Amino acid sequence: MGNSWFKKEKPLLGLLGTGGGAGGGSVAAPEPFNGTGGEVPGGVEPGNGYRYHYYKTPGNFDVSENYTEADPTSAIEILLVGGGGNGANRSAGGGGAGGLAVMGGMQAYIPVDTAGTSIPIVVGEGGATQPTGESPGNPGSDSTFGPAAPQPWYGIAKGGGGGGGDQTPQGGTPGGSGGGGHYNQPGGEGIQPTQNPGKPWVSNYGSDGSTGQTSPWQSGAGGGASGAATNSTPTERGRAGNSQNLPDFDVPLYMPAPDPYRPGINPLPGYHYGGGGGAGDYSPYQPGTMPTSATDGGGGAGAPPTGGAGSPGVNGLGGGAGGAAGPGSPSPDSQGGTGGKGIVVIRYQI
Repeated sequence: MGNSWFKKEKPLLGLLGTGGGAGGGSVAAPEPFNGTGGEVPGGVEPGNGYRYHYYKTPGNFDVSENYTEADPTSAIEILLVGGGGNGANRSAGGGGAGGLAVMGGMQAYIPVDTAGTSIPIVVGEGGATQPTGESPGNPGSDSTFGPAAPQPWYGIAKGGGGGGGDQTPQGGTPGGSGGGGHYNQPGGEGIQPTQNPGKPWVSNYGSDGSTGQTSPWQSGAGGGASGAATNSTPTERGRAGNSQNLPDFDVPLYMPAPDPYRPGINPLPGYHYGGGGGAGDYSPYQPGTMPTSATDGGGGAGAPPTGGAGSPGVNGLGGGAGGAAGPGSPSPDSQGGTGGKGIVVIRYQI
């Protein structure tokens, strides 16, 4: 068939048991889209008419062999969140949030010939902290659903851009949302809006990082899913970009309370994704203000006004990490935070 997803062997029909021939068995009733996979393979049913499957690491969604009826009234929606970018070391820019892709109306695009197959899923990692040096922050990695394009049901959410570092003044790197620039260097471009072209059923969210200035020495912040970061002023570092509200994917609907991600998410609303990372700076330190929406979406704050390390992004929300603020060579006290890990969530009506 030339399909690039993983095809499973199906049992023989008819005479060997399930057909209507000599075997005499009954034929399985047609079913709309459903399957197994994720952290809770059988899915989570919170009582809102949907079943959810969520992925924190790469895996497969195993489509039921009885998926034989593409019901146009039975909604299928998929959330992809890329990993957040790392805030850079020393006096650096904040990390950009992972891009978001919300794939709606997928009942019209996932064909019945995926029945009995395994659909591959990739979940983006957050950008890792740079152990030494003043190089740019590491970007987050991408989250994807399905085999690669041109399948209409393939989707991608780009990892967030890393913050600009201090080795030589560096701009923020591009990503789902862009990282903040070091001092007066430009913020990185948020490229998620350019992803999944020709697919109007996919809503993409990602924005640009911001720039800082050289007098006083301040850096820019990471962009967020629903808004660009703002540039610094003489009295304040750049402000991180806002997150995107997605109440249909409220974390308590699909992620059980014992999950290790929940302690980081529980203090937050739970339905915000993709907050940008806060900016760092250099002595004399200026305040760093984190917008509430950036924090709610898992964005890590820049280092405190006394100097120090940037805060990490929140895992499962794709938050960008905060940039560091500190004189001298980078140390554990003047490192940027680690970007928040992404997530993939599938929900379908039951």
